[in-house]
Amino acid sequence: MQIMVFVFVFVAALLALEGLAEIFSRRSDPARVRSRLTHLASRVGNVEMESGGSLLRRRGTSHIRKLIELELLLYRAGSLMSVRRFLAISLALSAIGFFAVFTVTQDSLRAAPAILIGIFPLVMFRSKSKKRMRAFDAQLSSGLELVTRSMRSGHSLVAGFQMVGEELADPIGTEFAVVAEEVRLGLELRDALGNLMRRVDNENLPYLTTAVLIQRQTGGNLAELLDRLSTLIRERAQFTGRVHALTAQGRGAATFLALWLPFILCVLWVMAPDYLMPLFENSWGHMVLGGAFLLDILAYFLALRIADVEA
Repeated sequence: MQIMVFVFVFVAALLALEGLAEIFSRRSDPARVRSRLTHLASRVGNVEMESGGSLLRRRGTSHIRKLIELELLLYRAGSLMSVRRFLAISLALSAIGFFAVFTVTQDSLRAAPAILIGIFPLVMFRSKSKKRMRAFDAQLSSGLELVTRSMRSGHSLVAGFQMVGEELADPIGTEFAVVAEEVRLGLELRDALGNLMRRVDNENLPYLTTAVLIQRQTGGNLAELLDRLSTLIRERAQFTGRVHALTAQGRGAATFLALWLPFILCVLWVMAPDYLMPLFENSWGHMVLGGAFLLDILAYFLALRIADVEA
């Protein structure tokens, strides 16, 4: 039995190290990443493309939908990791954390909080996803300007999307190239732009989609419309950046204060568990813990609400 435990910990450590190396690796080939993301783009989100450009809607249980959302999160983070591998690494980290603390304390109850280290990959990929989506938002105005210049030179809208894919870096280059490829394979432009909005979490994309679809139905100068939209997006991004800079201190203080209580409890649970045992053994202690965490969460969201300014 002891040998099996050591083997399990060894395998878990290998998986965890491999996953952490992939998360923090910055030497991946950009061309390989873009090629892989282009391949994955056809099957993330709520719809997927089949050969010939047909659409197949996913109808599954809530568990399958959660896996799809996790796959979409990995895609938005620009990761080549599969969902199965992600889950295996998370479980491996939880096992390593538990056995490491259990080896020191010889108490499974005190080692239980170490299982939470398994959420580290999820937190990291959420952070990378938000960073990649912010990069897309920062590139969007430049991409629309390139599409506008392409259309004024006599090219079509799809050719402008393809030019953005060739000239600009990931993520906007990858996403616009996928749209052009889907249209080339026979998918309607409406559906291709809908897939783009599902893959990319950006509040400006609905304006782009609406402008293109209205122009295709009613006519008009699409190049001029996209040019004005590009200017509006750039000005909005500049204003949002100034607002975030002014509210950074408030958001940072809210996060620090929210994490302080769980951190202190975890440290005391490992260092001096007898000091906290009355809170877990008595009904009044349960009420105190519940009220403390409830107030902590409420204060966190209230502080974020105060620091949040709608741009």
